[in-house]
This record gives sequence, C-alpha cells and structure tokens, in this order.
Amino acid sequence: MKAMSYIYNVYIVNILDILILALIFYRLILIIKGTRAIQIVIGILFILGLTIVARDVFHLKALSWLLENFWLAAVIIFAVIFQNEIRNILAQIGSQLWCAKSKIEDSYVTEIVEAVEDLSKSIMGGLIALENEVGLKNFMETGIVLDASISRELLLSIFKNKSAPLHDGAVIIFNRKIMAAGCLLPLSHETNFKLFGTRHRAALGLSEVTDALVIVVSEETGKISVAYNGKLHGNVSASRLKEIIKSNGKVLK
Repeated sequence: MKAMSYIYNVYIVNILDILILALIFYRLILIIKGTRAIQIVIGILFILGLTIVARDVFHLKALSWLLENFWLAAVIIFAVIFQNEIRNILAQIGSQLWCAKSKIEDSYVTEIVEAVEDLSKSIMGGLIALENEVGLKNFMETGIVLDASISRELLLSIFKNKSAPLHDGAVIIFNRKIMAAGCLLPLSHETNFKLFGTRHRAALGLSEVTDALVIVVSEETGKISVAYNGKLHGNVSASRLKEIIKSNGKVLK
C-alpha cells in the first residue's frame, strides 16, 4: 500500500499534472490559432522575456519596476483582451458537458442546399446560421421566433422578397426547425475584411464567438460562402455545401 502511495505521489501525480496542462495549452492553441489573439500572445511572451532580461540580466531597476507592476494588473488586462476567446472556451466546455450535438437530417440538408442554390442563381442575398453545440438563443431573441419545419419554400420566401422585414436578418436553424428569422448577428472586427458586405461580416462575427456554421449568399455576386471557426470560406459549390453541413463544418478544419 505504501509502495503504491509512493508511486502515485512521486510519479503518477506529476504525469497527470503534465498531461492536463498539455491538454489545456493544446486546446488554447487550437482556439486562438489563425486569429489576432496569437499576435497578442507573441507580444505577451516578448514582454515576459523583456521582464526577465531587465530584472535578472541587466538589473535595470526602473524598467524592472514598471514591468513588474504591469504583471500585477495582467490578469485584468488579459481578461479584457481575451474576453471573446475566454467566452468561447467556457461555452465549448459547457456544451460538451451538457448539450447534445446538433445533427440535421439529410432530407433537411437537401432543403437548405436547394434554397441556397436558388438564392445564388437568382443573385439574392441570404444569411443562414446552423446551431451546433453552443446555443444561439440570445441571437434568436433579436429576431422573430418561427419554430417552423425546415423547407426550401420557407427559406426562399424569407430571402427572395427584398421588401420583407425579415430579408436583411439571419435565419437560425437547429435540428429540424427554423427557429427564428430576421436575427441580428455580431459583426466581425477583422480589419482585412473591407471588400465584403455586412452579411459576410455578420457570418464571420458569429463564427468567432460560437461554433455555428454560417452560410452566406452574396447579394452582389450570388456566390456562396461559409463561415466557421472564425474563418470565411468563399466560392463554395452546392455539392461542397451539402458535405460541409452534414459534417457540422468539421471538413473545413
């Protein structure tokens, strides 16, 4: 018994500690990879290195004092800078522990793809968000609740009438239902996004703060784009779109 306790305290605890930390850092890297947050992390590492050099190598008292006081307030600063990433991490953890995964049946996938293809050919704008593990209820509340079965006809009636009040908003879909229409989505603040319109910015913005799969049809060109995991994928064909929806966006990773 003592031998087992010794092995646990000396070896197993340390191995578990390393594995858990490695998993946490791995998940963090996956979330911030390809976003502006990675540049902030690089900046933080630079300041950390500067602090060590100023304090322990060159013994610069004034600079060391300034940098050390910066680290005292670092927790609050990081919480403000990484608020979207922190919210995304907590939402993903909560959804994995509590929520069931969304899975749209093939027949409904066909209805969505056919509607999007029709909008594309007609050069009519459209914005459709497919809820995945992170709930979109707060965004549904900004629009009109429909709770209607998914159908090509209903989607087209929403988007093909430019004078309709729901035309400019987003449709949110979960499982077998069109939950709401005319919804407002958060706009992305991505600076390299000036050539795209509001729909594309809204699609990217939602994909940055949730794991939703967002489909956009350009009102200027009719081209289909898909936003997922903070990235926008353009010139998507109907067959490719069907594959993307069936995989809940996983094929885009």
